[in-house]
Amino acid sequence: MLLLKHSLICSVLIVGLSLMPSEFARAEENKKVSAQQLRELNGRIKTLEQSLNQVKGAKAETQKKLQESEISIAKIAKDVHQNIESSNKLKKQLQSLRVERVELNQKQAQQKDYLEKQIRAAYAMGRQEYLKVLLNQQQPDQVSRVLRYYDYINRQRSRHIDEYIAISKDKARVEKEITQKDFALGELRSKLEERSNKLEKEQKNREQLLASLDSEIKDKNSELNTLNQDRTRLEKLLKEIEQAIVNIPVPKDSQPFKSMKGKLPWPIKGLVAHGYGSERIPGKLKRYGMEIRAKEGLPIKAVHSGRVVFADWLRGYGVLMIIDHGNGYMSLYGHNQALLKEQGDWVHAGESIATVGRSGGQSRSSLYFEIRQQGQTQDPIKWLGRRRG
Repeated sequence: MLLLKHSLICSVLIVGLSLMPSEFARAEENKKVSAQQLRELNGRIKTLEQSLNQVKGAKAETQKKLQESEISIAKIAKDVHQNIESSNKLKKQLQSLRVERVELNQKQAQQKDYLEKQIRAAYAMGRQEYLKVLLNQQQPDQVSRVLRYYDYINRQRSRHIDEYIAISKDKARVEKEITQKDFALGELRSKLEERSNKLEKEQKNREQLLASLDSEIKDKNSELNTLNQDRTRLEKLLKEIEQAIVNIPVPKDSQPFKSMKGKLPWPIKGLVAHGYGSERIPGKLKRYGMEIRAKEGLPIKAVHSGRVVFADWLRGYGVLMIIDHGNGYMSLYGHNQALLKEQGDWVHAGESIATVGRSGGQSRSSLYFEIRQQGQTQDPIKWLGRRRG
């Protein structure tokens, strides 16, 4: 019976070991397929964008300039965001170093006080030499006590001197780091001011282009045609993405998107200006997502983990990000000012992916948000959890 059990265990181990290489190989193959699909997707999107963003007619040149302006704003805004983050990081490091400097000053003063007391104690003893004290003692127990006292004083003095020197070195290091980081922070502030001024200038240029474009769209029929064309562009883009990412694997530790219905975090705190299905042009065109008003530049968060499959400008939606969550689910984030993630990046729920903007020809800053299942639009409100506060 024991031999039979042993034989069965060995058989199971052999089978298990024989399967392991194939599992590893399959996992590696999935990674290669995923990377290859993303490269192919990028190429297909670039080709598609050339046709999607082409505008015919009198307003073609203005549309092209608006696109260039909003892309430029996105790049500058991203630089500004990164500069602010770097500045905040440096400020925290400087604060920590200054606290360390105060502590080192206190320790140095303490060691100095110890040394002064020891010097005064030695002086009070009449500055007697070690050998002289030894020879002057009559009783052996007194000699032993004095020797121990001298040894103790010498050891303590040596220890305090070593600690004082070490603290002085640490203090010099901290002072040097503070000087370097102060200089780096000053440079960052100058760069931030320069980029902020450039951003403001580009935004004014965009406002002029937008006013010019609005004057060219004189009636509702013209506006309707433009909006329908923009919608068609988005649908073509999404169809292309769906075909390209159909077999891209999602992380195994990721919670299924379907199970999060009614529990997803909000992408941004703000006022819902227009809900799903609300009329964009009365009786003619409805919204397929929701529009959330928020202050320009605020961070937008991913509602669920997934992979960025599109991060670029698209007419009508401006600086747009699309995240694939697996099993046919996607979330779309439009009218952004800047993108903080790139195509191919993995993101987690609650992670900052973009900043609120007015791209896509918007007059007010807001986030356009969509949820899709197998290409079909869903009401985002039914997927998002209750807002607190």
